[in-house]
Amino acid sequence: MLAEDSFLTEDRGSTHPPQVTKPPPTFLHGVLNFTEMMKRLTEVIEEEQFFTKRLANNVIKLVCQTPDTYRKTVTHCKERNIYYHTYQLKEERAFHVVLKHLHYSSNLDDIKQELCSLGHVVRNIINVKHRMNKEPLNIFYTDIEPATNSKDIYAIKAIQNKIIQFEPPHSTKHHNPQCMRCQQYGHTRKYCNKPFNCIKCSGPHNSETCPKPRDSPATCALCGGPHPTNYKGCGQYRNILRGHNPHRLVSMDRPLLTTQEDFTPIPASCPQQPQQPQQTNRSYAEVVVNNATPP
Repeated sequence: MLAEDSFLTEDRGSTHPPQVTKPPPTFLHGVLNFTEMMKRLTEVIEEEQFFTKRLANNVIKLVCQTPDTYRKTVTHCKERNIYYHTYQLKEERAFHVVLKHLHYSSNLDDIKQELCSLGHVVRNIINVKHRMNKEPLNIFYTDIEPATNSKDIYAIKAIQNKIIQFEPPHSTKHHNPQCMRCQQYGHTRKYCNKPFNCIKCSGPHNSETCPKPRDSPATCALCGGPHPTNYKGCGQYRNILRGHNPHRLVSMDRPLLTTQEDFTPIPASCPQQPQQPQQTNRSYAEVVVNNATPP
């Protein structure tokens, strides 16, 4: 009887669905009319499937409850050309490894093909160059598609008749990525739909098409100083290293907000709240109106 009960317990336990990882937050920028924003969002996702927080500088933090709701939100923002930034879903992140002791001239497609034959699908692979002289090294940064056997790649000791070694990358715990689209820190270009800021002249265009002459001084898009925006001596960057959070909440006395009344705009003259700087970007409502299709 005990054996049967144990079997039934194990059988019931094996039918549990896998745990779903909570999706990352999405930050909507330039929200001047929260009611209009909620109206447009609830046209594509259910109101019970997300929460919001009001942050400084007319930014709304949107927290979705499921990956499906997250994907619908991002698709909606892209289609409407809404200013936002977010992060990659955890289950879609590549498994990062470092391939060592393989000659730098090795063909990347050949490496991908051999690793695929060993059960690992390569998403991306690049040869590492020396930080100072830019000479190629016998090291490759490799991203493989996440799978249950991802960690088995460390057991591979040779490919293409060459002895090699796979290692985990160095910890990036204190690494703060910089977006090459808007130049802000904390997210990457792939998950950003904010306006362009040039890394060279701080103009509203892609850095790759900047017309600035090489002999003219650079202008930082973050602090306005005479240096490129990715300069690590920038005052704004140093503030971030000291723990300054540009998305700090204006009001810390409320939890997640869900009702329309909670989002009633606070007058600029209210003594409890600091006056917000003038927002130069388009608001969510303005974008929706400008991009709305005729009935």
